[in-house]
Amino acid sequence: MTFFIKTFGCQMNVNDSEKIRHLLAAKGLTAAPEERADLIIVNSCAVRARPQEKIFSYVGRFPGAKKVIVAGCVAQAEKEAIFAKKVKVDYVVGTHQFCRIGEIVDELRAGGRPGTALAFTRKWQELVPGAAARSSAVTGYVSVMEGCDNFCSYCIVPFTRGREKHRPMAAILREAEYLAANGYREIVLLGQNVNHWHEPGGRRRFPDLLRRLARVPVPWIRFITSYPGYHEPELIEVMAAHRNIARHIHFPAQSGSTRILKRMNRAYSRSDYLAIVGAFRRAMPGMKFSSDFIVGFPGESERDFRLTLSLLDQVEYESVFSFIYSPRSRTKAAALAQEAPAALLKERLIALQERQAVIQLRNNLGRVGTTIDVLVCEAHPKKAGEMIGRSESYRVVNFVSRAPVGSFRRVKITGAGPHSLRGVECFS
Repeated sequence: MTFFIKTFGCQMNVNDSEKIRHLLAAKGLTAAPEERADLIIVNSCAVRARPQEKIFSYVGRFPGAKKVIVAGCVAQAEKEAIFAKKVKVDYVVGTHQFCRIGEIVDELRAGGRPGTALAFTRKWQELVPGAAARSSAVTGYVSVMEGCDNFCSYCIVPFTRGREKHRPMAAILREAEYLAANGYREIVLLGQNVNHWHEPGGRRRFPDLLRRLARVPVPWIRFITSYPGYHEPELIEVMAAHRNIARHIHFPAQSGSTRILKRMNRAYSRSDYLAIVGAFRRAMPGMKFSSDFIVGFPGESERDFRLTLSLLDQVEYESVFSFIYSPRSRTKAAALAQEAPAALLKERLIALQERQAVIQLRNNLGRVGTTIDVLVCEAHPKKAGEMIGRSESYRVVNFVSRAPVGSFRRVKITGAGPHSLRGVECFS
């Protein structure tokens, strides 16, 4: 039997798909292109309404002869209601049930009826995908915690990923050492609130984990996503003391207005957020940040929106992900009235994205003439002889090179746009 996995959404979904691929390969199934696969697994995202709609549009493309499993966050959110959609689905697998994918496939191969696997568990389910199952031979994802206890008023994650659970440090270290031994050049720690990790039943916390991981021989260590409300000053000390921890953090603000942050049930203020950013930059002057922003949260005034724009100006993010607020079922904000017209919300989103593009272009142009370290990630798919790499701050860098994927190169920056840099390889 052949299979194809389509992944929507975040890096944790990518890592979950790697685990599914590992389990299916262990059962003797073979990966195949979408059009030739007997089994289609759709690992889904429910963070906003539009990605969820795309998933059902995608599933509806397949002929009845194919077996289709909808997995992940949409599966967990919609549950049995998926079978009422006007698409053919053979099984619905929630976020805590990927470990059962092998037996589920056995059921389908034996002609079993459509079913669900949706139970949550508070226990950590240990599963490490082998190198052959991973999406990259350069960057290795390592899950350290899952779930969320914050219940931000707009967010569906506690209902799709469950309550927080934390992976033992020893297991995290084993996977990191495995990746290093297999030539991985970058490790990315994953968790909905990665900086809230703590040793199950123990006293060690995220700075302790990061300090220990810094001994693993990989050039760059990253972690996503950090919640500002869980910030510990010790984290700054650990990062400043270890140069292989990248000077870049994804640090979602969501809004620049303290009033809106309170309505979102975010456990920090604008001034708290800026104080943390300032502390990072005092300890590490080259520290860079990226962020997420929601435009048009119910009750957002023009003043609130202007405060968000001013936060962009103050922090000067490397990049931001920005979206118009999307009501999600079961969340507290779903009951709030949206008074602002859709056209105004779209105008605000465009204004935010245009402001951020100006900031990124200005900062990128400031790098022209400098020489930076670049991790070679892949050959350019459209330009022969060119490689695509990333800087320590996760900026895309395009340059002509014969360097192998996974190597580091010194690159002199010669040009810049708002979203990428161009350079020439240095050989001396």
